[in-house]
Amino acid sequence: MNPQQTTQTNTSRIYPWFVVLTLSGAMAFSLVDRFALSLLFEPIKADLGLSDTQLGLLHGVAFGLFYATMGIPIAWLIDRWSRKWVIFWGIATWSVMTALCGLCRSFPQLLGARVGVGVGEASLAPAGYSIITDIVANRYRATAISIFQMGSLMGGGLAFLAGGEILGLAESADLRDWPILEAMAPWQITFILVALPGVLFLGLVLLIKEPTRLAPSISEATTSGRTPPASKLGQELRTRWAMYGSLFIGNGCLIAINYGNMTWLPSILVRQYHWTLTDIGLRFGLVMLTVAPAGVLLGGILADRWNNRGISSAYPRVLLLAATCATTLVFVSLLANSAITLFAAIGAIQFATSMAVGAGPAAVVNIAPHLIRARISAVYVFMINIIGLGIGPIAVGLLSDHWFAGNDSVLLSLQLFSVVMGLLAIGSLLNLTRTQARAISP
Repeated sequence: MNPQQTTQTNTSRIYPWFVVLTLSGAMAFSLVDRFALSLLFEPIKADLGLSDTQLGLLHGVAFGLFYATMGIPIAWLIDRWSRKWVIFWGIATWSVMTALCGLCRSFPQLLGARVGVGVGEASLAPAGYSIITDIVANRYRATAISIFQMGSLMGGGLAFLAGGEILGLAESADLRDWPILEAMAPWQITFILVALPGVLFLGLVLLIKEPTRLAPSISEATTSGRTPPASKLGQELRTRWAMYGSLFIGNGCLIAINYGNMTWLPSILVRQYHWTLTDIGLRFGLVMLTVAPAGVLLGGILADRWNNRGISSAYPRVLLLAATCATTLVFVSLLANSAITLFAAIGAIQFATSMAVGAGPAAVVNIAPHLIRARISAVYVFMINIIGLGIGPIAVGLLSDHWFAGNDSVLLSLQLFSVVMGLLAIGSLLNLTRTQARAISP
């Protein structure tokens, strides 16, 4: 092999991982924009006079419902058009809408801006899964998707870490010489500043080359007489409804626990233990930057190793392990009698639930047909976000407002919600393991 061939081979090996890391970075940035709101709950509540239910709506229904729902028509576009450009315009949209959150002065305005953030972010996951599947070898697929998804946990950590620091600077800065900023609250300035990295990621996405699809294009499939895409999607979901349903519901419940903790822990630590938002941002941000990504990576590596060894139902087994550990740790958190022990328990729960963040979508692309993989992935994203984001934050807020009372109302609501979700996850994933084992048995 001559030096030129060697260089081309090394480049071909490095490039897929450059793409994976770029997409992971974009995922991290999207989570910064998404979860900066959690850290800002208390100042927004005080400034705009909102209830916990309204806060839950901002984080859950306003964002989660549109994030989940728009993924399906966007996935239709992904299967027909350039995935690179879908991601590019998605980043542009959510960056602009995050900045607009900083200009809002009422609940309806903030609600509308959060809807826009959700619509923009809906492009990244299905397009990312599709690109990674086409450029990374099958034996590394779960690990690659876990690295991509690891960005979501790292982004959550950065949201708290950077968000706390930015909020602290905005609170202490002298803005009298800044005509626009001087009239803005610190939480509004924080939204505008966390949107700025969008410019960097728009440039990085331009470096990605649209990969060749492993499956025929939609037009080729249609002209060759194959089943029309819409019919094929419905047929696939009907034929394997037990497998897909168990996977979507089980992993959705796990994601609900994860998002529930990320959404409401700052408010718990402020109200019940009087921590400052800067301290919460630093401590919880460090946990999310270390513990949670480690869980994602462990889940992906376990899934690949078990699958490569021929272990039956490798992906569902990893998810079931995550659900069992997470639910056990939720019960342990009920015994926490101080901020430190509660914080440690929440960190352990985040590690366990994070194991499913990469293994879940890897399980989807492992069983989904090539021709409709993006749309199956979009249905998966729809289901887990309807459960995790659409139901989770608002359910905890409703329980806090109407079921429990006192400073510990949010904590008790979160714990009750997490127990129910954990038990549902275990039941669904047990059924998935059995269903998939029967499907592949001779």
